[in-house]
Amino acid sequence: MTDTPKLPIYEIESDFLGSIQKESRIVIQAPTGSGKSTQIPQMLYKGGFLDEGEVVVLQPRRLAARLLAKRVASEVGTEEGGLVGYQVRFESRISSETKIRFVTEGVLLRQMMSDPLLKGISVLVFDEFHERHLYGDITLGRALQIQQEDRPDLKIVVMSATLEAEKLESYLSPCKVLRSEGRVYSVEVAYLSRLPERGKNEIWEIAAAETIALMKRYSSGNVLVFMPGGYEIARTVELLKARLSGRHFEVCPLHGELPLVEQDRAIE
Repeated sequence: MTDTPKLPIYEIESDFLGSIQKESRIVIQAPTGSGKSTQIPQMLYKGGFLDEGEVVVLQPRRLAARLLAKRVASEVGTEEGGLVGYQVRFESRISSETKIRFVTEGVLLRQMMSDPLLKGISVLVFDEFHERHLYGDITLGRALQIQQEDRPDLKIVVMSATLEAEKLESYLSPCKVLRSEGRVYSVEVAYLSRLPERGKNEIWEIAAAETIALMKRYSSGNVLVFMPGGYEIARTVELLKARLSGRHFEVCPLHGELPLVEQDRAIE
């Protein structure tokens, strides 16, 4: 495995490995950017918790599952589908060697139906749990049932950036709660000077205008624009490309319906 920078999540590494040795259920609360999604599975692997099985890491989105697998595979020095793999709808990159598997919630739910004992899985990690999807709630409930009735050896880890830990702690009791403070960077929040008029200002027109205004303030850097769906993303990209024609900027869309080549291009 290659050396990776010590991300903030490593401040709880010893507590995490010590706790999961003794406890069946762990709650991890750590801010975005702490490295929990990529490093917790690697801690489990290096700590010997995957010698007899694999860790399955649940992600709410296909894009996240694939990109996290790619990142972790790069960090451990393997190709996707080897030690590290992923499974999403209509796509799978795993093998008999896979010990760290990123999946979407629907994939795990289907596995629970076909294999009620989850044979070969040592640890289940529910990532980004604060997003609260129906599939996530159902799979967590079913995982607890499997653990209580058939698989007391199964470890369950629930991770979130922002979480009402007390309620979850009560639901998962008995469990261990770990918190990583991470690094906090200052963020400037600015609002539109006036509300857009309904029917006159489409959301992509506002996004494009605000993006260009931001770019005029800075001589270099990147701008990340979040839009509610693929259609709005396409319209925003279309406007930005037209208005930035001839200037030295590259505009890349990114969402789960794009071909893999285009997704990788945006990330890179």
